[in-house]
Amino acid sequence: MIKLIVTDVDGTLLDNKSQVTEINKKALLECKSKSIGIILATGKSISAVLPIIKMLDLCLPQITLNGAVTLDKNQEVLNSTKIGEQYYYEVLSAIKQKGHKPLIALTDGRIFYDSFTSIFSIFEKINESIYEVDRLEKDIYARDCVSLSAVIKEDDPLDAYLRERFSEKLQLVRSGEYFFDVLSLNASKGNALEFIANILKISKDEIAVFGDGPNDLSMFGSAGLKIAVRNSYPEVLKSADYITDENYNSGLGKAIYKYILS
Repeated sequence: MIKLIVTDVDGTLLDNKSQVTEINKKALLECKSKSIGIILATGKSISAVLPIIKMLDLCLPQITLNGAVTLDKNQEVLNSTKIGEQYYYEVLSAIKQKGHKPLIALTDGRIFYDSFTSIFSIFEKINESIYEVDRLEKDIYARDCVSLSAVIKEDDPLDAYLRERFSEKLQLVRSGEYFFDVLSLNASKGNALEFIANILKISKDEIAVFGDGPNDLSMFGSAGLKIAVRNSYPEVLKSADYITDENYNSGLGKAIYKYILS
């Protein structure tokens, strides 16, 4: 019996207009009425998903910044995994040397940049606030950073360069068409899910996970039921127990009715 549903947000829970469809909302609220817990597991900051948390009245811990930060019902940090000062400066330098403009995320969820580029407008579309600072090369940021990011597509040479240089030292994940994130090896949605499951005393077989991207695969290993929306990356589709309709066709809600509430 499923006691906990954990879902990715963009590309899974939300449609292509970054909205929760009525079917998805209805299905999740019915789960809550039957004492099935709901957890969001997102690459976003907590502030970006607060409207969803309030709409669904979620009261369990939530997973943010690709698992680097887990927060309780009061948005207080339960657990965080920082990237480390040495790696912070190395990755920051590598991104800039290749002509790109990095962003950093801190434990409190704030996202900073020190040089603007028009591609950053994509953050507004996903309800994510970003803030400009004079420069990122400061120890105060290095000590508290949980993630460094570059807004690049998969075929950008920077993707392959960072993987080649840092794959044995750090975790490199793609959380969307444009979002490439560098985190500690210990930071993942899957690790965050296991942390919460231990607190809640819920077993793997009692957990259902929904996702669409490579950053969701770590959760699949921590769940008894793995469901991918049809718009998922090929490796996610291959790893899923079931494939449901696309995010914009309320795939999550339809799968909840078919595989969980039935």
